[in-house]
Amino acid sequence: MVKNDDSPKEEFKKAVYNSFRALGIDDFPSKLMSVLQSEPDEISLGELSEMTGYSLSALSTTLKTMEENNLVKRFKKPKSRKVYVYMDKDLVTLYTELQKKRYNQSLLPFLQTLPRIIQRYSDREEFKSEIEMLKDFQEQLNFLNEENRKFIEKLEKWRDIKGK
Repeated sequence: MVKNDDSPKEEFKKAVYNSFRALGIDDFPSKLMSVLQSEPDEISLGELSEMTGYSLSALSTTLKTMEENNLVKRFKKPKSRKVYVYMDKDLVTLYTELQKKRYNQSLLPFLQTLPRIIQRYSDREEFKSEIEMLKDFQEQLNFLNEENRKFIEKLEKWRDIKGK
């Protein structure tokens, strides 16, 4: 007899969940994405609620945020009041969007702020060693910035070649 959690789909869901958690995505969205990635078609919010045990309200709130971050699509079918959700199976685009978000939230603010800090204190002798440390940090940030840009370009090029 095969247990419910002993199937390729269930193992895939666990792997997707663990992968998203490792990327720093919270528990609830990771669970939703693991279910949505394992479903070949769109799924209604009601079905998603039954599958996950989460309330429609909790699902709706989290899915709205996920939709704003281009992780899922929510829609209604013609002549239906049900809300459906779909997660694209294009992992390259998903990963590209996550990279862009991380860049915009963590790397870009540093790139914009650090030169001002260095300039503000660079002519003061008592901060010489601190400024040297910040310049080293800035050099590393510039390297990461360039490599991140190249990486995103490669991801987008691959996606374009594959016609996604």
